Amino acid sequence: MYNLHLANSSTMKRLTFAIALSAISFSAGAQDIHFSQFDETPVQLNPANVGVHHELRGILNFKNQWQSIGSPYRTYAFSFDARMLKEKKHHLGIGVDFFSDKAGDAALGSNQVNLSVSGIINVNDKSIFSGGIIAGFGQRSMNASKLTWGSQYNGMTYDANAPTGENNLPGSFTMFDLGAGLQYSYGTDEAYISANNARKVNIGVAIFHPHRPAYSFYGAPERLNMKIVLNGNASIGMPNSNLVLKPSYIVFMQGAATEVNPGMTFQYILQEGSKYTGLKKSSAFSLGAYYRFQDAFIAIAKFEYSNYSIGFSYDVNLSKLRVASSSRGGFEISLRWVYPSMFGNKHFKSRI
Repeated sequence: MYNLHLANSSTMKRLTFAIALSAISFSAGAQDIHFSQFDETPVQLNPANVGVHHELRGILNFKNQWQSIGSPYRTYAFSFDARMLKEKKHHLGIGVDFFSDKAGDAALGSNQVNLSVSGIINVNDKSIFSGGIIAGFGQRSMNASKLTWGSQYNGMTYDANAPTGENNLPGSFTMFDLGAGLQYSYGTDEAYISANNARKVNIGVAIFHPHRPAYSFYGAPERLNMKIVLNGNASIGMPNSNLVLKPSYIVFMQGAATEVNPGMTFQYILQEGSKYTGLKKSSAFSLGAYYRFQDAFIAIAKFEYSNYSIGFSYDVNLSKLRVASSSRGGFEISLRWVYPSMFGNKHFKSRI
């Protein structure tokens, strides 16, 4: 049992946050990390996304969360995927992704690297079916020396040099991980950017941790819950305008927890690129928002230029944790490079 010396309101605020966060963790079981800009983590969401709508793609992600509480939670991710057998009617995709997460004063860490392979079937000019599998290794670690214990409080002050009274403190463990997914993609025939009458739809389902790997520092029977991911998005051009509507949703189901995220972004095409001279590059700006049910409102802004994209988002905390977080959730940034250009696929081309 811990004896806590509450020196000021800041300490009480951190304690309130810790208790609330712990309650969520115990009720939901072990949960995966994820980003608010879920459309910029396609490989982590579904291995059937690998190599489907592009030849090469690389994405960097960074999230900084709970900065207002104390030690922030920081998450980094990187993914790269490519299409193989491009000269064939049907294709293969291959991808690799990595993420690293550090949380709180004890630097509770998660690191994982995965390899993904997909099979891509071009049914016709408008429809594509794809299926993928993902496998990798994960490591979970903790710096127990950063923790404070009740025995280190003498009733008045905290003494970091006092013995903790704890033996066999946790260090780290590794696990093998698996997943698989399916996706259907539909897109209308070619359309000039200036006509802006293309339609695209993607719907997918994926399952992760079907074997429920062991997930405990102490060798206890705790296991990582199986996760099911449902996602869908569309791109709807408003004819003879510069506006594209992009509704999307994602649903995570893991253990006792279910997370639902619907949203919409509005893309405005700033400039149509030149097809032959290459002197002008296509560009677009997007604004939008998502709502994470009973948790957060997410504001998103994105700028796309030729093969590149940069996105920003911010989570406004709406759950019971807002008492401790002052409604401040997390800032997130994404950087993407894709080849061919995101404006250069069969649904968007230039007249010039």
